[in-house]
Amino acid sequence: MRLFFLLLLTGVLCSNAQAQMTLSGTVRSNNEKTIPFAMIRLQRLHSTRQQALQADSTGHFSFRQLHAGQYQVSTSLTGYKPVILDVVLQKDTSIVIMLVTADTRLGEVVVSAAKPAINDNPDKLVYNVSSNITATGSDVLTTIGKVPGIKVNDHEISIAGKGAVKVMINDRLVQLSGTDLIRFLKSMSANQISKIELIKNPNASYDAEGNAGLLNITTKQSKTQGYSGNVQANAKRWLHNPAVVYGASDYEAVNVSATLNYNAGKWSAYGSINLDQDHHLEGFQTTLSYPKQTWLQSDTGKYRYYNVNIVAGADYKISPNTSIGINYQGGKNLYDGSDHVNNPVFDKASGKMDSVLKTYATYYPIALSNAVNLHSVINFDTSGRKLLLNADYINYYRTDKSDFESHNYLGSDPVHPTATSRYFSNNKQRINIYTLKADAEIPARFAKIMLGGKLSFIDNYSNAFYYNKTGRDELVYNTDLSNEFDYKENTQALYISISKAFGKWKYEAGLRGELTQTKGYSYTLNKETVNKYFRLFPSLSVSYQANDNNSLAFNVGKRINRPSFWNLNPFKSLYTAYSYGEGNPYLAPEYNTNFEVSHTYKNMLTSSVFFNVTNNGFNYITVASTDTNLVYTKPLNFIQTYRAGISESISLQLFGWLDNNNQVSVYHTTARSAVPYIKSVEGIGVYLATNNNIYLNSDKTLAAAINCWYQFPEVDHIGKTDAYYKMDVGMKAAVLKKKIDISLTVNDIFLSSATAVSTNINGIPQKLTNFQLYRYVLLGVSYRFGSSEHKAIRTDTGNADEKGRIH
Repeated sequence: MRLFFLLLLTGVLCSNAQAQMTLSGTVRSNNEKTIPFAMIRLQRLHSTRQQALQADSTGHFSFRQLHAGQYQVSTSLTGYKPVILDVVLQKDTSIVIMLVTADTRLGEVVVSAAKPAINDNPDKLVYNVSSNITATGSDVLTTIGKVPGIKVNDHEISIAGKGAVKVMINDRLVQLSGTDLIRFLKSMSANQISKIELIKNPNASYDAEGNAGLLNITTKQSKTQGYSGNVQANAKRWLHNPAVVYGASDYEAVNVSATLNYNAGKWSAYGSINLDQDHHLEGFQTTLSYPKQTWLQSDTGKYRYYNVNIVAGADYKISPNTSIGINYQGGKNLYDGSDHVNNPVFDKASGKMDSVLKTYATYYPIALSNAVNLHSVINFDTSGRKLLLNADYINYYRTDKSDFESHNYLGSDPVHPTATSRYFSNNKQRINIYTLKADAEIPARFAKIMLGGKLSFIDNYSNAFYYNKTGRDELVYNTDLSNEFDYKENTQALYISISKAFGKWKYEAGLRGELTQTKGYSYTLNKETVNKYFRLFPSLSVSYQANDNNSLAFNVGKRINRPSFWNLNPFKSLYTAYSYGEGNPYLAPEYNTNFEVSHTYKNMLTSSVFFNVTNNGFNYITVASTDTNLVYTKPLNFIQTYRAGISESISLQLFGWLDNNNQVSVYHTTARSAVPYIKSVEGIGVYLATNNNIYLNSDKTLAAAINCWYQFPEVDHIGKTDAYYKMDVGMKAAVLKKKIDISLTVNDIFLSSATAVSTNINGIPQKLTNFQLYRYVLLGVSYRFGSSEHKAIRTDTGNADEKGRIH
């Protein structure tokens, strides 16, 4: 593989390619003022292939890597007459496009076209949030779960058949994981984002995190001069079965979000706020089958959630070639609630209950997050030479306090406890992350070169102090359970990426090197763990445009998945008097190598064959002891995983009233265990999905949606899942000249999307079943003022590798 990479890279650098040229220009009005954000389309004569881009805020645009020939340039912008120019390109050329104001008033123009909900390309899948009816009014976490092929559970986000992905927002990796990542994504409204991109094979300029790729969430920013924005309000009610749980049935939520944008001359400012309040349930059940007993541990959490999330920023054009900007994202969320844990123990021979362990615990976690990015883009000339600079700071601060009380009862006497355990705990987590990043783009005669570097500095402090509670509620410090831990991680990265278009071929080869130093120190154990490692991450992409209808692509890349900071903390977290979870300071990263060959027909049918290998894989395992009945959960490096499969994605627009997208993935997974007390496992998995937008009138102001997916049983890490599936339905109406949207959605209509995973560890069969709690009905109303057109914020900020690992 290494020899193939070097030979192909040498061929790219030494090829006698045709000379490449640049077509640039400026869009102006008939009074010589520049016009920003016009849409420019370029098409070579006698070819159906077309390039498109948008002029920047100064009206400037540039097409690069063109060959000599005759081209047609089409320019359009709302309120102006379209312009078509013929250009003969023989060298680098600059033109001026003059637009004339249209005679027709904007109010008399009827636009009935709708942006497709899904665009699936060989390099990325783009999910347009505003075009998906069932996403209207939901939070970002729920919206991610509606992207075809993306699966969301309580601890990670993954691609069907391929493994976990990392999440970015505006090209910055969200440095959260596990429960905190889920809650952070829930804190943002779908109203704040424009699209979600699944980057299948990130090139070397991206951070190497994410086994199966990266999921990039792009927030909104209006491109209209002056003020614009929108306000949205949503009401949600969960439809549980049974409806009354722990004496309550008011499991409801209210959400209000708003966006505001201002553009004038060289300035661009934007902001959004999202407010949530809800009452909801969380829960799961663990079944342990001992030789003589069966333990059923059910944990139902009842929580009230309060959240505020803010996004704000501004950009300023210093000169036609230089811009600077600042971006802020932060918020506060509070979970106020309790867990009810019921753990009956049954005798297998008689079927009778021997005993029952009942635990009640209250929690009060408060999380504060602040992230600031400073960025600058410097264009040195019209040839495309560019420098991007980023500086980032992230602070995450979380506190929690808990009362814990556990009672053990005999099966014959469920009233008088035989044993009682009572604790109080408080804990804190403080994370500071600093990153500096520089990226350069250098067009050369033989290829386009991208190179850059990044420095990141991470400091994570956490503690958990436990106290025994006496009969008089006095607190006695518990040294066995308490823990204080500090973790530092510094990473230095350099990369180079070279891309070249040669006739029908396109090549991109890259290499990224990352040097990482880590140090973990347990104040409680007075023990330090130090590690240092260097890894190379090559990537290669080759595509061939056979004709206007058919294209082929080959992608290969190596990636890393580092443990979350919480995974590395050795502290113990009590579940019951007989069960607890803890971290592992010796946990090492896992490495993934991905191969994929794909064929695309008419941008509507994409077929792919994929293979990936995960080495040194880690996962939480639950170990039960047959002699003491003590159960603990801990992350370990012990899995080597092989996945191979095929995937088909087809987008159909057979009728003007139907937008249809379908996906099928069939794959085989082999997970080999490196520890003797955990069995290896293998099996076939099948994933099916269909998304359908149905327009009920000619101007597409009234629409319905039916979206569903079905996951057959598959291998999940070292276990096997049952089948599970999900169907969402919804309707959406645009009224008052499309200024107001009204939507009604039912999520998980059959209450069938929760997972159940079976494993066999230490000779004891186990099954973890998540409760079916995801069905709800949502009513949303949104009002837009100003223009509804938006552009995506594509600030390539510098902390795209750090923000996704905070627990």
